[in-house]
Amino acid sequence: MLLKKRCLLPVLLLAGFVVFNSHVFADEPQFSLEEALEFASKNAYQKISSNFDVESARRRIWETIADGLPQVELTGQYNHSIDMAKTLLPVEFFPQENWPSGAGPGDMIPVSFGTPYDANYGVGVTQLIFDGSYFVGVQATRVFLEFTEQQQRKTDIEIRNSVAQAYFLVLSARENQEAFSGLLEANEKLLLETQSMFEAGFVESLDVSQMELLVNNSRKQLMEVKRNKEVAMSVLKFTMGYDKHAEMRLSDSLTYLSQRIISGGIPDDLFVPDHHVDYQLAMTNEESQRLYLKNERAQYLPRISAFYNFQKIGFSNDWNVFTQDWYRAQFVGVQLSVPLFTSGMRHARVQQQKLSYKQSINEREMTLHNLQSNYVTARATMRNSYEQYLYSIENRRLALDILEKTRVKFTHGISSSSEYTQQQTQYIQAQMNYVQSAVNLMNAHIALLKATGQL
Repeated sequence: MLLKKRCLLPVLLLAGFVVFNSHVFADEPQFSLEEALEFASKNAYQKISSNFDVESARRRIWETIADGLPQVELTGQYNHSIDMAKTLLPVEFFPQENWPSGAGPGDMIPVSFGTPYDANYGVGVTQLIFDGSYFVGVQATRVFLEFTEQQQRKTDIEIRNSVAQAYFLVLSARENQEAFSGLLEANEKLLLETQSMFEAGFVESLDVSQMELLVNNSRKQLMEVKRNKEVAMSVLKFTMGYDKHAEMRLSDSLTYLSQRIISGGIPDDLFVPDHHVDYQLAMTNEESQRLYLKNERAQYLPRISAFYNFQKIGFSNDWNVFTQDWYRAQFVGVQLSVPLFTSGMRHARVQQQKLSYKQSINEREMTLHNLQSNYVTARATMRNSYEQYLYSIENRRLALDILEKTRVKFTHGISSSSEYTQQQTQYIQAQMNYVQSAVNLMNAHIALLKATGQL
């Protein structure tokens, strides 16, 4: 009975450890590549800033529209004239008995009008009736909103591109870590075997030293890979807008993503310029420059507005003007402003904007040719990366097979430790080439999607 309890205890401890770890991993957020891209599309710092830009552009539309709606203004003023303003009047204007001493016919005497205290308040209403710039401005703000939304989509594409690249770096570091961990374990095991063989007199001390050097190099490489993984994970979290102190795991693997691309093959010709955000931005910029030109031409048109003002004014010889009678005044009218002559300034502005409009047309054509060139380049890079990845898989398999056979030969005393070290170096290079080719393949695939406007 005691024996059964002793046997049962390790089993229970092992089961508890497994359950505990399963809960730990269950609570740890996992992100596939698509989930990481979606998370970044909502939480990346650049995306949040672009959301503010779009919202600001929406508010600007109403700001422009409101300029053509009724404008109401309330004004008020209270005055205390410390020194009353003087006006000169002929002395004959007053009865002779009120003339100042020494004043004679033809003299002018200073006279003050009004009271030391006065106040007024009023309400003014203006309404724009016609202004060519106003209607063009409303159109321009809508185009500006469209331009801002396109900039937001471009920002989102750049975020997704950066997140994908950071995601691939983490996977490559993780893949190398797994490979080097296995290599270190195998080397440590082989070192123990070599030491036993040396003690039995089957190998020289040189072989033991060689294996110790190999183990030390494996440990060094593993530590470097772990540090690279930590840095890559930190970059990924920042790019995604993820809390740098929170834990996260990546559910996709380098092999899975690479094989998914390989199984899909190289995409057919999917380049449609109108679907690419860069070309859309170029077309929107051309439209905005056309509206700017239209606005400059609208400066030749008159501006008409209507207005109404209501005002009340009070006067008093003491500070409390509010106890006195207040007098009302109101008027309504129409104001017309017609530009006649500006010494050629408006004409110069129109000519400048014509050049800007022509430049935007040229930039749109340049953008189109640049996008076509980028697509051809991305497609060629994708094809090269595709082929190199297939070669790297085969080369890694061959290098591993050679390494395993050399290890067997070494343990049987047929091969030397130097030969085994050489074959292991060859395998490490093949492993690193495989990881790099996988990353290149995935980056090329992302670049091709970006070039076709599908990222």
